[in-house]
Amino acid sequence: SSGTRTITMKIAIEGCAHGELDKIYETIADIQQRHGYKIDLLLICGDFQAVRNTDDLQCMAVPQKYRHLGTFWRYYIGEKKALCPTIFIGGNHEASNYLQELYYGGWVAPD
Repeated sequence: SSGTRTITMKIAIEGCAHGELDKIYETIADIQQRHGYKIDLLLICGDFQAVRNTDDLQCMAVPQKYRHLGTFWRYYIGEKKALCPTIFIGGNHEASNYLQELYYGGWVAPD
């Protein structure tokens, strides 16, 4: 034995979130319960839609019928907490005004 140990991480990967964090975290909770392990990190690949309020909806480049508040705002105001650390890669349907405030990246919600 060389004295090193292996550390494993369970990483969940999600496609477009479209602002529906509640559904995503519910699915992760179900997976954790069914399989008996904890997801260590969630990676969302595109269209995260960090929409905080109706003003943010006006800054999204999507047809009107797709402008929905989603559930991100509940995490933004601290009403809900992320089930696990979550990293996202923005897509082409984002609230550009908010992401421009985070020019170099950063935290979009308290937890």
